[in-house]
Amino acid sequence: AVQLSGSVLNGSEITVELDGRSKDQTKVFVGGLAPGMDWNLLKQHFQSCGEIKYADVKGTTPTTGHIRFETPQQAQAALALDGVILDGNAIQVKQHSGSKDGTKLQILNLPPGVSWHEVKDLFAQHGHHPIFADASCSSGGSTTAEVRFDDPQHAQGALQLLNGSILGGAEIKVILDATSSDGSKLRVTGIPPGLEWQEVKDHFAQCGTVAFVNVDGEKGAKGGNIGKGSGKGCLGKGVGPMDMMQMMMNMMQMQQNMMANMGLMKKGGVGGMATLGNGAACGKAGAGKAVGKGGRGAAEVRYDVPMHAQMAVATLNGSVLKGAKIACGFDATSQDGSKLWVSGLAPGTSWQELKDHFAICGQVAFAALK
Repeated sequence: AVQLSGSVLNGSEITVELDGRSKDQTKVFVGGLAPGMDWNLLKQHFQSCGEIKYADVKGTTPTTGHIRFETPQQAQAALALDGVILDGNAIQVKQHSGSKDGTKLQILNLPPGVSWHEVKDLFAQHGHHPIFADASCSSGGSTTAEVRFDDPQHAQGALQLLNGSILGGAEIKVILDATSSDGSKLRVTGIPPGLEWQEVKDHFAQCGTVAFVNVDGEKGAKGGNIGKGSGKGCLGKGVGPMDMMQMMMNMMQMQQNMMANMGLMKKGGVGGMATLGNGAACGKAGAGKAVGKGGRGAAEVRYDVPMHAQMAVATLNGSVLKGAKIACGFDATSQDGSKLWVSGLAPGTSWQELKDHFAICGQVAFAALK
């Protein structure tokens, strides 16, 4: 079956590789499927290789998950799996914003249909053993959300800047809600199943203060003092149409400069995925770090969008955090320009304070002190 990698199925060239987690090596992973692929067509394509016991098409919308460790130190060490490939998806591992003790992590961009067993096994294979794992299993695909800003101009900015952006590994669509009388309410579609309201809020907060967020399917809407954002992002209060246009032009110029300096990565299309083998069911299984007192600390910061990293270098290099003047620049090992190094941190600076400082330039995907 692996020899069929590179063959054409329903007009698309597919990739076939052995699933590394298959103990008996009877399961293969198929990527690059055409949209709307039917599992019967998939099965027929592989019948020449032998009897097929199971075939399933997973779709293209990524999902999310959570894992918990016994100690914050174990959770902090597991952050090293950020960027690891699982069934063709480069997963994102980050501290869960709702974890009070620092033992819970959030996992984004998981392959559709992935089970909690697969998530737990992935971390165990790399020497990290969670005591709990959960993967969202939504048969309905992506979900939608409502986002309201305190200023209609901020909503217009989000409409221009975030439509087509990546959230949780998926491309989202942003439109103005037809029922909004003042133009401050937006509808967001394409959100990965399981993504929480806080992640949606943080993503949109880069364009202004978010007053309300409600993700369909979550229990309770987030508004008032709970859902209301306090940080200002790319667009602040009092930004007029001309200022907004100039800011967008500046951001475009930053992106062009970054691509010229680092090289534009080849962007591939997102195809469907499938599993041939025994299948898996969805379910569940049952760190704060600070800079020491010895001197100035260093850190690593990664953004969801490389352009936001460019903005951070332009605006936060030389800024003051907890009374110390910090320095930041592009990490030479970053292939897409989203990763920064930070130095000169004041003793006692926590990763959360570091993240909040850099969040004014965009969604921070990862922040860790060294």
